[in-house]
Amino acid sequence: MKNRYIITITTVNGTKHYNVRHIIKYILAALLFLIVTIITAGYFYIDFLKSKIVKIENEKVTLIKDKKRLQKDIVKLNSNIAQLNLELVDKKHNLEELGSKINDLEEQLGLVNEEFFGKVDLKALSMRDKTKILQLIPSGRPVKDFRITAGFGWRRHPILKKREFHPGIDLAAKGKVPIYATADGVVTDAAYNRYGYGNIIKIAHIDGFSTIYAHLKKRLVKKGDFVHKGDIIGYMGSTGLSTGQHLHYEVRFNKKPLNPLQFIRWNVEKFDTIFEKERRVPWESLAKAVKVMLSQKRQHSSPKVQK
Repeated sequence: MKNRYIITITTVNGTKHYNVRHIIKYILAALLFLIVTIITAGYFYIDFLKSKIVKIENEKVTLIKDKKRLQKDIVKLNSNIAQLNLELVDKKHNLEELGSKINDLEEQLGLVNEEFFGKVDLKALSMRDKTKILQLIPSGRPVKDFRITAGFGWRRHPILKKREFHPGIDLAAKGKVPIYATADGVVTDAAYNRYGYGNIIKIAHIDGFSTIYAHLKKRLVKKGDFVHKGDIIGYMGSTGLSTGQHLHYEVRFNKKPLNPLQFIRWNVEKFDTIFEKERRVPWESLAKAVKVMLSQKRQHSSPKVQK
């Protein structure tokens, strides 16, 4: 029989005996349990830390990618800004050239000399004078056959659903419909307009008149071109804010919109009617300018007398 160690504790209540061997077993079992618990907890904690590290690394990679993308976007935006600045300079230069062309055109037509501007009897104009005025000032149809889908003035916008001023007239037709210039002039804009007009053409005519042709399917002229009355400048379409194929047509005088329908109906037979219906235009001065221009042309074309 092996030696056993027994611890005896005596108190007033009695005597107790403890086997040292059993005590050691309990202590070892407790230590083992503690060690296993620590190892298990450490394992799970390390696993938790690993997952946190992986998450942080992933976030770091994402942030690096976002940073690179933003840097590329900044470079692209800076490039776009530089390009827009160049285009702005170019547009200013083009506008100066167009202004020079229009001034040259008015000088050739005899419209810039103030001494010629004065009152003239509109009802006494000759057929030649009337024909020339109708050639230089917007008149007649930009589309041969059409139906009016929206008139000039205040209306409820069919797409935006709010009340706003309609500065032109909408003319609808089916098929491949050519659009005609309604007067001689210089094309000041031929591009895609992002503010609802879609493909647009703007033409400057004499003495402050201009016309706008919008929602075109195709443009046949470019900025800076000179066009004659009756030239085909494009085809009807439905680009921009549009509910269907039509032409949005505007007539402006000194940038202020006029009712295009009065000008569409204006012809030699009904020549005098527009003077009463559209009083915002100095018709007497314009008629006088055309008469002066025709007079100058006759003088230039007359043969010189040899001395």
